[in-house]
Amino acid sequence: MKRTMMLLAGAAMVAMPALGFAQAKEVTTTQTIRIKALPEQVWPYVADFGGLAKWFPPAESSRLVFKKRSEEGAIRELLRKNGTRVTEKLTEYDPTNMRITYTYADGAVMASDYFATIQVKDAGNGETEVVWSGRFTRLAYGQDPAPAGQDDDSLRTFFTNAYKAGLGALKAAVEAP
Repeated sequence: MKRTMMLLAGAAMVAMPALGFAQAKEVTTTQTIRIKALPEQVWPYVADFGGLAKWFPPAESSRLVFKKRSEEGAIRELLRKNGTRVTEKLTEYDPTNMRITYTYADGAVMASDYFATIQVKDAGNGETEVVWSGRFTRLAYGQDPAPAGQDDDSLRTFFTNAYKAGLGALKAAVEAP
């Protein structure tokens, strides 16, 4: 019995470092834009969690499927223009600081442990700064090297480009006459 316990303890000690190598590396990106409008004019676009498709180019449609308004716990279904669907959960809704945070809930997700935050800030002189940041891990974090297009740099590039395009479209929507 003692020998069996020693063997199990030894095996566990050998396996522990190997488990550490499978630990996912967190990837981040942050994009910022200035908009010629007051924060109070920009916030309604960001605050409308179910209305993302009104200004985010890759979204074909978006709607709340759980809860009737933007509040913590609300879930939106997003149909992307490429035909994939994803549901996202609003984990933080802070109208005082004009900030939302959301995560993937289900569907054709692009990353694991995904959390994104959009914050609207007063930049002075009648302008607003909007910051969209995300942190996530690749889906295939246990594979080294990752499959083509699923590595950390590809994932960072994907979300960086999505956030840039989204912020550009938000600026155009808010500043439109």
